[in-house]
Amino acid sequence: MSDETAPQDVPTVRTRAAALGDRLAMHFEAGRVRLDGVQVTDLDTPAPEGTRIVIAGS
Repeated sequence: MSDETAPQDVPTVRTRAAALGDRLAMHFEAGRVRLDGVQVTDLDTPAPEGTRIVIAGS
């Protein structure tokens, strides 16, 4: 990430997984959302390009 990239320009888990729609909340509440292998506790966690979001079991 460059120094010019403002924090608001960095995608989050929520924005990158938005295609899941309502299912995202279901998976998140069940503790199945991981970012680079670490359980996500906040969907607004920064998830810049190059990080891997996995829904456990997928």
